Amino acid sequence: MLVKEAITIRPYQADDVGFVARLAHEAFDEFTPRAVSHTLDMVGRFTTLVALRTGRRVGFIAVDADQGGIALLHAIAVVGRERGRGIGQRLMITFERLAYARGARRLELCTADCNLAALDLFLRSGFRLQRRRERFYDRGQDACILVKDLVLGSRE
Repeated sequence: MLVKEAITIRPYQADDVGFVARLAHEAFDEFTPRAVSHTLDMVGRFTTLVALRTGRRVGFIAVDADQGGIALLHAIAVVGRERGRGIGQRLMITFERLAYARGARRLELCTADCNLAALDLFLRSGFRLQRRRERFYDRGQDACILVKDLVLGSRE
């Protein structure tokens, strides 16, 4: 019998800094040489949540859900060996619920157009392409700006 291990999502804690730095390096270095410092700066300024499976850190998300009706996803990452196991989806659901609870009516994010796994996650989560930005990232990749309108009373 297949037993699914529970995913727990909790607020970022000071001792998560090493995990977030390593994962930022793994997930974002291909887009910018400042991936770690930029991500740690975001973690310090925005709401950050950490996903755990059987007590091990497996992902994080950094969001700003206090932008006058618009919630921004600044970073989401899942460790390589855990991708495809529902962690990103759970983090996205948590982001949407948090944003909704804080009064947001729209979600926005930016991702590299070459990051097909991320695009797939976001499109399956109900986001739509709003526009593209050429050479948006430090290393020259183009970006997709994605949005999702939250419908009053439609929380999952």
